[in-house]
Amino acid sequence: METISKETETRNALQAFFQNLGERNTEGAIKHFSEPTFFYITKSAMLPWTGVRLDRAGVKEALEQLSNAHVPGQDKFEMDHIFVDEQDAAVFGTVSRVAAMSGRRFSSPFSMRFTFQDGLITRLLMLEETRKIEDAFIM
Repeated sequence: METISKETETRNALQAFFQNLGERNTEGAIKHFSEPTFFYITKSAMLPWTGVRLDRAGVKEALEQLSNAHVPGQDKFEMDHIFVDEQDAAVFGTVSRVAAMSGRRFSSPFSMRFTFQDGLITRLLMLEETRKIEDAFIM
């Protein structure tokens, strides 16, 4: 019974986080992170939202930078597989966006690994095709 409860809590928290992201609701999204937290998107010198963030303020900054770098209403975020094991979750899919500075669309597969505690994200690791995304931002 305990496993079902943790998995349900994790699924609900994951769904709420993605709903906030989809609505570009940064304030709502950061409420799903613990303090401190560990947030990592594959590092790129060209993409300021990438790299490590260790607190909610850093995550908020990264999510705002990410949101502002893309044309609103042009995001396509397809989650192909979602795996949940108690407090851990993995999401695999494809993201497609339009870079605001160049107007170019890119698509990239992604994988996201989450760890939750008490319904909050304590760790989020995101891997994507960084080079492909960088190319979309080159003028």
